[in-house]
Amino acid sequence: MASRTLGIALIGAGNIARTHAAAIAEIHNARLVAICDSVESACRAFSQQMGGLAWTTDVHELVARSDVDIVSICTPSGTHADLAVVAARAGKHLIVEKPLDVTLRQADRIIAAARKHNVKLTGIFPNRFRAGANKAKEAIEHGRLGTLVLADVYVKWYRSQEYYSGWHGTWALDGGGALINQAIHTVDLLQWLAGPVSTVFGHIATLGHVMEAEDTASAVLTFRQGAAGVIQAATSCWPGDPARAEFRGTKGTIVLEDGRVTVWKLADATAEEEEMITSLEARDGQSYADPVAIAHISHRLQIEDMIDAIVNDREPRVTGTEARKAIEVIRAIYLSAKDGELVGLPLLDPAA
Repeated sequence: MASRTLGIALIGAGNIARTHAAAIAEIHNARLVAICDSVESACRAFSQQMGGLAWTTDVHELVARSDVDIVSICTPSGTHADLAVVAARAGKHLIVEKPLDVTLRQADRIIAAARKHNVKLTGIFPNRFRAGANKAKEAIEHGRLGTLVLADVYVKWYRSQEYYSGWHGTWALDGGGALINQAIHTVDLLQWLAGPVSTVFGHIATLGHVMEAEDTASAVLTFRQGAAGVIQAATSCWPGDPARAEFRGTKGTIVLEDGRVTVWKLADATAEEEEMITSLEARDGQSYADPVAIAHISHRLQIEDMIDAIVNDREPRVTGTEARKAIEVIRAIYLSAKDGELVGLPLLDPAA
């Protein structure tokens, strides 16, 4: 099918919307056509920065526009489901920033609305589009690590107290703290590469900030295929380090930092392969220390995939069902921390 230019509208005029706008600007068959935010001053400022982009504070007005094919939702996490349902009813395809929403029930509302109104849905997990992460997935799936025995992630980041002066770190709008906001990208990478999580036992605490939810968390996991794992997530660790994911097996070890392969030690790998894989990508962005220092390259790749899925009538690589999986792992950790008990997956109560 011949390529055509699709119009994209943003809902939300915060930092992550600017990442989306930068990504869209580099896509030849996409055009940013409008911005919507409930705060008029934010809309006006965004519009001016984008050279006079059309704006509105009314989401219904936005989704009624005939030049809008896709709505990208970049608002606080706990508002995603209501906005996504409105857009889906208007026949607009959906790009939803992580997480889809703050509970499984709300995530399921989005998935159901997309299915009912026959629109495409993707949840933003750009690490899945990094070259190194895909090389790691291929190696694990082909058994090159032997038996996978350990799969761990460490997201030891820093955020200032000022960062938590608004909706961040609240249960209603952020869904939690360091786990569901900052670590969710790496948790998704963990479950995508190591396979489904079977059980979790978690602990959360608020140690470095005044906030509702956690700024420090740790969990022990088991995976369905037998491996054990650890998740550590924090925004209390000054000055912050790149997010790290480690996969260790009986025949090899792969380590990724911010989705980029930094260790590629496989029993069957040549020195040339190791050098090639670890040189695939340069480090980009410093979001571990600065919430606005987010590179847009991987966002661009994911939005390009969504456009291709629409044009060629296929499913995007990160469907709503796929984007739901990391939420389920994190909600299970919260449930375990609350009750002090081991929690099995899948979670049977969608309200969890």
